[in-house]
Amino acid sequence: MKPAKLVILIFSLLTLPNGAKGGDIVSTPSDVRIYEAYIKQFEKQKDKPFGEILINTAKYFLGKPYVAYTLEIPDTERMVVNLREFDCTTFVENCIALSQVTKSGDFSYNNYLRTLMTMRYRDGEVAGYTSRLHYTSDWIYENEKHGLLRDISSETGGEKVKKDINFMTTHPQLYKHLKNNARNIEELDKIEKDISKRNAYEILPIAAIYNNQHKIRTGDIIVFATSVTGLDYSHIGIAYWQNKELHFIHASSSAKQVVIEKKTLPDYCKTSKSCTGITILRINQK
Repeated sequence: MKPAKLVILIFSLLTLPNGAKGGDIVSTPSDVRIYEAYIKQFEKQKDKPFGEILINTAKYFLGKPYVAYTLEIPDTERMVVNLREFDCTTFVENCIALSQVTKSGDFSYNNYLRTLMTMRYRDGEVAGYTSRLHYTSDWIYENEKHGLLRDISSETGGEKVKKDINFMTTHPQLYKHLKNNARNIEELDKIEKDISKRNAYEILPIAAIYNNQHKIRTGDIIVFATSVTGLDYSHIGIAYWQNKELHFIHASSSAKQVVIEKKTLPDYCKTSKSCTGITILRINQK
């Protein structure tokens, strides 16, 4: 698949709920068309429960390609809109944002952009590379703070785990905007230290998933903790009960597309080389 030609759209009047203003947004005409087609189909679902809209949205994108690093663009940080292909995080972010837009009844493209930006960036503002919420634990913290979701891991048998987060600054060569950029490394080092100090890392261990899975609902967000030193999580998906078994929908790097995972959630974690457990997030429904 050839990459679509990117078009930079500037929404200078885009104002976020907290008053922050959006910067340049990288999008393509194809993304706008996909959004419009989605809204045409989903605007009729406005009155359905949020969890149902979310899982229907996830299914809408089944078969879409998995592509890594879709948010990494040259030069200045801009918010990237890409509904053509996903990594695991952008898949979940877009499913939540699109579902929120559907539920709100404001089907404008600006509302979608505003919603996605608020979720992806600290304080909802694009202010350089380090304003993006790179670490999932930071993404959870910020989105829980402004009321999007709540971490229910402790309610499902989870336990607090202490872990120092520093993977990105100890491996700057792996990141385009950290390699040879001392300022970004310095700023991210402060962020990593703040994440580590919070000690808010709630994990349901692998051995406890099966006996507690009944507490997980379709539409909950499942985040997979990793044993990799300095890293909090390595994957994310959306819980989905199918034929009385708990699975999840995700953008799979192994399948190279968005899929309903064939393995059950407990089996997936058991057979993973690095998974140490899961964090369960529940979207707050308005």
